Amino acid sequence: MISNPNTPTDTNTFESSSPLGFDLRGMLVPYLKKWYWFALCIAIFVSLAYMKIRYTIPQYNVSSTIMIAQDESVTGSELAAFKDLGLLQNAQESKLENEIQVLKSRTLITNIVNDLKLNVRYFSEGRILEVENYPKSLIEINFLSHDSIVHTKSATFNVRINSSTSFTFLDKEGTKLSDHSFGNTVTTNIGDVVITPSVDNLDTHSGKVIKIVVTPVKFVVEAYRNKLAVFPARGSSIVGISLNDPVREKAKDIINNLVDEYNIATVESKKQISARTANFINERLDLISGDLSEVDDEAAGYKSKFGLTSDVDAQTQRVADIDSRNVQEIAQLSTQINLIESMRRFVLSQDGRYDLIPANLGFADASITNTVTRYNGLTLQRKRLLKTSSEQNPVVVNIDQQIDGLRQVLIGSLNSLKSSIDIRLKSLRTQDQYFSGKLYNAPIREKDLRVIEREQTIKEQLYLYLLQKREEAELTSHITVSSARVIDRASTLNSYPVSPNKKIIYAGALFLGFILPFMTIYLSDLLNVKISSREDLEKVLSMPIIGSIPKVKAKNKIIISKNERSGAAEAFRILRTNLDFLMAGTTKSSGRVIFVTSTISGEGKTMISSNLTKTLSITGKKVIYLGTDLRDPKFHKFVDLPEGVNTKGLTNYIMDTELSPVDIIYKDKEENSFDFIPSGAIPPNPAELLMHDRVGEIFEYLKENYDYVVVDTSPVSLVADTLLIGHFADLCIYIVRENYSDKKLLQIPQNFYKDKRLPNIAVLLNSAGSQAGYNYGYGYGKKS
Repeated sequence: MISNPNTPTDTNTFESSSPLGFDLRGMLVPYLKKWYWFALCIAIFVSLAYMKIRYTIPQYNVSSTIMIAQDESVTGSELAAFKDLGLLQNAQESKLENEIQVLKSRTLITNIVNDLKLNVRYFSEGRILEVENYPKSLIEINFLSHDSIVHTKSATFNVRINSSTSFTFLDKEGTKLSDHSFGNTVTTNIGDVVITPSVDNLDTHSGKVIKIVVTPVKFVVEAYRNKLAVFPARGSSIVGISLNDPVREKAKDIINNLVDEYNIATVESKKQISARTANFINERLDLISGDLSEVDDEAAGYKSKFGLTSDVDAQTQRVADIDSRNVQEIAQLSTQINLIESMRRFVLSQDGRYDLIPANLGFADASITNTVTRYNGLTLQRKRLLKTSSEQNPVVVNIDQQIDGLRQVLIGSLNSLKSSIDIRLKSLRTQDQYFSGKLYNAPIREKDLRVIEREQTIKEQLYLYLLQKREEAELTSHITVSSARVIDRASTLNSYPVSPNKKIIYAGALFLGFILPFMTIYLSDLLNVKISSREDLEKVLSMPIIGSIPKVKAKNKIIISKNERSGAAEAFRILRTNLDFLMAGTTKSSGRVIFVTSTISGEGKTMISSNLTKTLSITGKKVIYLGTDLRDPKFHKFVDLPEGVNTKGLTNYIMDTELSPVDIIYKDKEENSFDFIPSGAIPPNPAELLMHDRVGEIFEYLKENYDYVVVDTSPVSLVADTLLIGHFADLCIYIVRENYSDKKLLQIPQNFYKDKRLPNIAVLLNSAGSQAGYNYGYGYGKKS
């Protein structure tokens, strides 16, 4: 709103408030102003929702619950037989999902469609929609062609009942095609058919039209497969079956027949598996019986050939014990030979000539032990002597000679012991070869006999196992139960249709009716780069907003007069009052200079400045209009100038020093007239002219002779003309035009205000629309 003229005279009175907090009211105002959009859209979408609900065929939900016994249907004894035999190692128990796929299989649903004749539907006219007649219609069609032909055809017959004996075929528009009698053969595009009554008295239904729709079976099957929902309960073998259909009775029959067909299929499958299992087991029993006889004969012949008895194991064990002892003794003697060789190499080596020889190695020859003991004693004595004497000591030399003699004796003893051990070892190895030969044939015979006995045992066990499984398969084939146990028969959830869902449709209509205008307004506001309201100014500018001028139709004339009571006239009067408050702090005795400028051309500077001049003159003040827009003046469109555009003005005064201000001042011819100085001829150098000293002289003259000097200036973003003469102003009115000025350009006046490049600057919104909420002219009419 326009600021209250009774507020204090401080310039901060016109500061726009732009709170940093969340402004809910500011966000809602643009939408509340266009409430009629929301009302219209909601009314349209609710009407469309009503039409959809009214003319959509309702769908009812029918559901059933069954329990599938997986252990009986999948892991019966007949399959367990194959698993135990290893013939079905990759076969696993069927999952519940597999049974669900079986329930939705084309085979089962095709059987249901054929049994219930769902490919043929009968419709009669209702109040709004056609109603399907199920399970019985007034008439029934019978096909004389083979099912393989009928089930692939599609046709529609419109049958009007004339009486209990006759009927008429109609086309889509209801035009008569042909008359026929019930029970007679009629030739159609899908073959010969016979139409018969289904009720006793058709005369009461005379004139009623029944539409018969024939659809290919495969299309009907696919339609119901897509509509049928089969879902398992979590953590159990319970399966739910549901179907949405316009006819509740039909949906019940479909689900109940589906469960029956599934049970029939599973029972037949079990019987087939049991029969095949029994046949297979009988074939295997015949083969295994012959194999078992052959193995028995082979075992008897082998024992007879080699004279084997039950004592073979004991005899073999005794020979094995003797051979084992010989092997142990051979190992011990081989160890002693290795020790003898090691000691000989040590004694003969120069490195170990005077070193200690290992003792107590377990040699059987006592002389070797004594010699080693004496040798080690002399070696120790030699080492003690060498600690206090040298090797040339006679005692040391004597000990060395004794050690060398003992070394030769020790080597001879080791050689003799090795020879005796070699003889013993050779004898033991000869015995080992003899006993090994004795043991060689016995394990082979025993091995062959065990192979025969093992095969005989396997055949016997397999034969007995198959006899058991044959009995189990026979029992299973005569005691076969269905896999599915019905928990809940098919029934509707409630008496209300599940589709169309009125609540969801109406909620969606309300949502769309609300969101569509909301998004439209939001996007239009988001994409709008023009200033659309005073709020846009308040969000960006921190300078005073002096008022708003509403949009006027006459853009190229002065609309203000003394008796004018239009909204624009009242706005200019409020602007005049606000000017007094903004300049109330100035104590000048001379006239006040008011600059009117804008960012770009076309924002209404000339219209505002000329009408403001007129508004001030109505109060009895002495006012003059000064045009300083030397590049594109428009004042001649508002006031009749003596010579039009070529009327002498400011530029002529600056360039011609002989001209005085009085020579370029003109008077308006209208009532409450004002003086004005046009801009004059358009010069080639406007900026340089405005820097002339005569510009200051004319401003001084005007301020001394007038109460107000209203200056129409150039746009500040295009040229620097206004800034060159800005220091002459007491107040700068910055014009911003609604739906014309770009929001980005608001930064220019904000910078001018912040940097104080123009004195006492205030913003005026021009061409404000009715949505701004300013009720100008309230209580007033037009001109009296």
